[in-house]
Amino acid sequence: MVDRVNAGLDKKWLVEVYKNNWFKLYVSKQFGGVELSLPKGLQEVRKASSLNGSLGWCVNLGAGANYFSGFFSNEGAKQIFSGKESVLAGSGGLANNVEKTEGGYLISGEWNKSTGALHANYFTGNAKLPSGEIVSFAIEKEYISLIENWGLAGMKHSSSYGYKAENAFVKNASIFRIDKPVEGSSYLIHNLPFMLFAQFSMTASIIGLAEGVVKDFTKVEMKENALKSLNDLNKACEQFGDDMTQLAEKVWSNLKKSEVLNEKEIGSLVKKVGKEIYYKVCNLYFDAGLVMADENHPVRERYNDFMVAIQHSIFK
Repeated sequence: MVDRVNAGLDKKWLVEVYKNNWFKLYVSKQFGGVELSLPKGLQEVRKASSLNGSLGWCVNLGAGANYFSGFFSNEGAKQIFSGKESVLAGSGGLANNVEKTEGGYLISGEWNKSTGALHANYFTGNAKLPSGEIVSFAIEKEYISLIENWGLAGMKHSSSYGYKAENAFVKNASIFRIDKPVEGSSYLIHNLPFMLFAQFSMTASIIGLAEGVVKDFTKVEMKENALKSLNDLNKACEQFGDDMTQLAEKVWSNLKKSEVLNEKEIGSLVKKVGKEIYYKVCNLYFDAGLVMADENHPVRERYNDFMVAIQHSIFK
């Protein structure tokens, strides 16, 4: 049983998400998506992350999961993503058991940390089919049981729960292969390999989260050294935001021309952004004093959310 007190996004934030169609930034227009370019999509993730940590995390990972829309069959994409509030949550772990049945598969397993579990319509994971092929899948929420296992200090409102399924029926149309964009369901963004897409999305999110720290901290009375640390962090966010946008525009242009992407350049930016912004947030924590340790102050929640996000494996 999940304790849902303060577990999910506040209603006002969900209203904001659906108003801006943030979960469907990278979904084809024919399924009600926004079909944004990479640079424009990243700006939306960054904006949401600056407003609120859990909101930004849900938008980052929700829009990221809905990016999978371009890898479903037309039938599957229409069924799963056409709803105004459609969003996936999930994990990359393998199912424990998969059995072939009429029209699809029966899938059982347990997975960890699916951000946005309380508002998700489908849950994703990976499975090894009886044929031996590794595929991804989407399970309808009615087959899912949530597991309260989020013991981390931040992202308290992101409902990032584990989940499990027992003999959940997964239609053939709900099986997809992440390396094969499907004509009719996809657009240019889906030609960007998923890992590179994820690196960009996490970079946008971490910059936005740090900007949220800056925004809330401007309401705090500061000593001179703390003000300097705050300005340093703000300048870093602005500079890295520009760097990210320029690289995203370059990558988007290369995709249009079917040119080879520089994966090392993208990976290098992610590591540099994560490390340098992390140290500037730490400097601010040290210089700002006890306000950063005050559990009742809004800036503490901002700090905690940032510190959880920076632990993502993409930044390591």
